[in-house]
Amino acid sequence: MERKAYRGVSYGEAKKVVLEQKYERSELRAFTNGAAARSLFGQGIYLINDLGLAAQYAFCHAEVEGDETAVVLHQKICFNHPFILNYQFSEARLRKDALRWKYAGKHAPDPVHPPDSLELSRQIGSTIKDYLLAFSYDGIIYHVDDEIIYYVLYDQQKQIRDIDVEIAFNIKKPCKVERVDSLLL
Repeated sequence: MERKAYRGVSYGEAKKVVLEQKYERSELRAFTNGAAARSLFGQGIYLINDLGLAAQYAFCHAEVEGDETAVVLHQKICFNHPFILNYQFSEARLRKDALRWKYAGKHAPDPVHPPDSLELSRQIGSTIKDYLLAFSYDGIIYHVDDEIIYYVLYDQQKQIRDIDVEIAFNIKKPCKVERVDSLLL
C-alpha cells in the first residue's frame, strides 16, 4: 500500500534530508512554546496526511532550531503490514495490549502516576514498537478522525522514497508561503 505523506521540519534539516533521502531526527522534542513532541509509538518516522498540520510542525521545528525558514516535505510511503488505529481499535487499547504482552506476570509502570512522565512515555513507546514488530507490523496508520491520519514507519529505508519539498515559508512572515521545486543547497 503506497501513500503520500508530509513532515514539517526546519530549513536546515530539510536540506540534509532531501540531499540524503533519509531522516535522522527523532520525534522526541520540546518546543519553545511549551509544547512537546513525544514518540508515543516508539522510535520511528512520524508523518501526517495533512499539509496544514505539517506546516504547524515545521513552524515549531524552525523556531526551536533558530531557523527563519520552515519547510514541509512530502514523500511516498509504503506499508506491507501496517497496524491500524481508529475508533474501533484505540491508542489506549494498543498501549494496554503492548504493556500486557511485555509485563505478563510482572509489575508494569503506572501511566496514571508516572515518576517521570517523559521517561515513562519513552518506555511505553518503546514497548509498543517492540510489540508491533514482534507481530510483524512495519508501522502504524492512525486514523485520528475522518480527515487526519498519522503514519509511523519503523523502517524508513524500505518504507520512504522520493522525499522532496512541498512548501517553504519564513516563520517571521508565515502568510507568505511558497511552493518550491527544490531547496537551494
